[in-house]
Amino acid sequence: MSSDSNSRTPNGRRFDRRGFLSGAAAAGAGLAVGGAIAPGSGEAAVLFPNDPRAFGGGGSEAGAVNRSEVELFDCEVDGQLPADLDGAFFRVGPDPQYPKQAKYGNDIGFDGEGHVSMFRIKDGHVDYRTRYARTQRWKAQHAARRSLFGMYRNPTTDDPSVAGVSRGTANTQLFYHHGKLLVFKEDSPPVTMNPVTLETTDDYYTFGGGLKSQTHTAHPKIDPVTGEYVSFGYEAKGLASDDIYVFSADRGGKINWEAWIKPPYVGMIHDFAVTQKHIAFFIVPLATNMAQIQAGQVHFAWDSTLPSYMGVMRRGGDGRDVRWFTGQQLMCTHLMGAWSDGDTCYVDMDGGEGNQFPFFPSLHEPFDPRKAAGRVRRFKINLANKRNKAYEVQTVYPEITGALARQDDRYHTLPYRYGFLNSFGPDNRGWVMFDHQKMSTRIYSPGPDVSLAEMTFVPRKAGAAEADGYLMGIADHKKENGRSDLVLVDTQNLDAGPVARIKMPYRVVGQVHGFWVPGEQLPKLEG
Repeated sequence: MSSDSNSRTPNGRRFDRRGFLSGAAAAGAGLAVGGAIAPGSGEAAVLFPNDPRAFGGGGSEAGAVNRSEVELFDCEVDGQLPADLDGAFFRVGPDPQYPKQAKYGNDIGFDGEGHVSMFRIKDGHVDYRTRYARTQRWKAQHAARRSLFGMYRNPTTDDPSVAGVSRGTANTQLFYHHGKLLVFKEDSPPVTMNPVTLETTDDYYTFGGGLKSQTHTAHPKIDPVTGEYVSFGYEAKGLASDDIYVFSADRGGKINWEAWIKPPYVGMIHDFAVTQKHIAFFIVPLATNMAQIQAGQVHFAWDSTLPSYMGVMRRGGDGRDVRWFTGQQLMCTHLMGAWSDGDTCYVDMDGGEGNQFPFFPSLHEPFDPRKAAGRVRRFKINLANKRNKAYEVQTVYPEITGALARQDDRYHTLPYRYGFLNSFGPDNRGWVMFDHQKMSTRIYSPGPDVSLAEMTFVPRKAGAAEADGYLMGIADHKKENGRSDLVLVDTQNLDAGPVARIKMPYRVVGQVHGFWVPGEQLPKLEG
């Protein structure tokens, strides 16, 4: 256990497993589509609903849940893994632990518990391991053998027995820094896990007590120049608070800078931009909606009457210099890259012209899939002009639609040349690689019956040039009952297809994001 006690709740209470074995469900509203069966009813104690729209709909049979912690030693490899490829590919995604009560059966899939998987690659061999992140929420439900938490990011719907217990699911992204595997969900502090065994080492990690926010983004950045970890939390002082906490931690995980700022309104800030000089936040109209929360529904709603804002502040300052710029209304969720050129800040993100998440309601118009289509957007913010109140934005590569923008992570905070995107377009489906210098694209397309998860870039070797290496990620085969491969594609020859496929005997646990850690950074003691 780290210095942050893994039995402490957000309000300082001790975690007591026996305290969660009783208690009635909190009040709330929802579509009755199925859920856990009451003990003593004579029916199955755990049964996910059949409706595919429901939380965990279809259960194990439909592949909607996994729920199995797995170890597979020496996976089957088709092709040739690079002999010197040494490291671990970590992934995390939501995997429902238990079905919800029927009244919360329309909860969204992003509310599943975080299930972490690892492909350890060394000497041409691959070992696979998965573990649930033992969050406070997971442990409470494990002890009670049922769901205790209601709707997505809505504490008013929880069982009274879990009052004061962190709702964090640790299901969105993970990073490796200061010797810890940190696993994130943006409504709570990180969970830490042992990067070799995947044992949970702290269920409410606060950087040695230095973190002052109740929340933490799923997308921190690691500065390749200083080794610093730069991060933030929104709604940082509690439910619907208009507070953003921004901080950095040194290579040892000690917080060495912090600032507080206020956004124009409260809403989802899923990702942010960090350069050597600036920090930027894109505020989108997916706003926190207290009326919905009080009615027992999900946290956010798309409010098209609100403008989009880009806020830019000086990195390392006290936050009082933050300026908010308006411009074209967009919903951008993931950063591709960002850099500063003097007093001009550039931010590349993927995003659409309307609500991209149909599972969050739109208040004033129906969901429009055409407006939801994501494209690469380049923002330019001129800070030299003190009277300037607008950002400029350009849609680059307009023919490419997709999501989950990435870059070579070694270029966080720096000018960069190459980016990556999962493309869903009919003519460009697959992993797209962008060359911003030549304004050109190349693509790895897996074929019509294969679906690709987000890719992660892996350098060919230590010190390799930008984007010289491999794209790695999961491919699911529809004609093989969803069976998965981990594919490795050379960025120098995307058209050639995978240089190697790690062939899994089943469909692996799903993911939102993944992260590569070179072997020399991992602890030496393994197994």
